[in-house]
Amino acid sequence: MINTTTIHPGTPTTIPSTTMTVRPTPAPRPSPIPTGIYTVSNGNRTCIKAVMGLQLMAQNTQKKQMEYMAVNPNATETSGSCGTVQSELNITFSGGFINFTFVKQAPTYYVSKIEARLQLSSEGMLYYAAIDKKLFTTKLGNS
Repeated sequence: MINTTTIHPGTPTTIPSTTMTVRPTPAPRPSPIPTGIYTVSNGNRTCIKAVMGLQLMAQNTQKKQMEYMAVNPNATETSGSCGTVQSELNITFSGGFINFTFVKQAPTYYVSKIEARLQLSSEGMLYYAAIDKKLFTTKLGNS
């Protein structure tokens, strides 16, 4: 920022006061969400392999703020089913679960439903959400 003042001879001048702009302090960066590898197999055939980090957000109505919970992949159990048209990936962890339903509709596949439940034991709050929508569509053989 550059301040310039032109002074003409014989003219009384007053130097303007400088105003400082206070910028907001950036919020601290959240810690990275750990990435896990979640698989569902039928015998020795893998039908789902998901490499992802999972974080749940819920609106705490008592505190009127968002609550965030990253899922630790080392503290999860994975189950599911392999079907010719529909497969499921179920991830459970202490305090909740996340379920994904995958649909194969040649020449593509997609996630048709995500369902999650989270219980924050510190507050006794139970959160549940389900999205029943065509998401993450891609061609067969891709990710």
